[in-house]
Amino acid sequence: MKDSLFKKTVIFICEHDKHGAMGLIINKEINKKDVLFSNQENDKGLIQVLNKNNLFIGGPVLTDKILFLHTIKKIADSISISKDVSVSSDIDMLKSILKTSDHQYKLFLGHSGWSKGQLEREIENGDWLIQKSINSLIFEKKIDHIWGEATKSLGIEINDISSITGQS
Repeated sequence: MKDSLFKKTVIFICEHDKHGAMGLIINKEINKKDVLFSNQENDKGLIQVLNKNNLFIGGPVLTDKILFLHTIKKIADSISISKDVSVSSDIDMLKSILKTSDHQYKLFLGHSGWSKGQLEREIENGDWLIQKSINSLIFEKKIDHIWGEATKSLGIEINDISSITGQS
């Protein structure tokens, strides 16, 4: 994609139904110094969370909202995405996750969204490559290796694919 936000982007799709789709970019980190939260002064716990963790741009929609993926099963105020991964925006729950070491999580500002049929059209146009999610890509790989690992896991050499389309 030519759009700088989505170029070499890996998105974890959280929801996809007849109304559209929603996902989180898992490989674009934000420089936290460039971010100011309106409630940051009042919430020292949030400040500690942000200081101790990488923060990712989930996408261009609602970029003032913190979301996070995590591996805690069956917890209130979370939506299960797969058997291993859930999403939430409950900051108090996030603070409690930080007190344990046996769960994985990743923080995002905003999300990516597609209207009804938009993602399907983009896939048909060849804008996106699709694969099943791999937890290690989400939580364990170094940021600058995620895109390369994702394309390799498809069994293709991405550098062999041209970004130039034909003309009629």
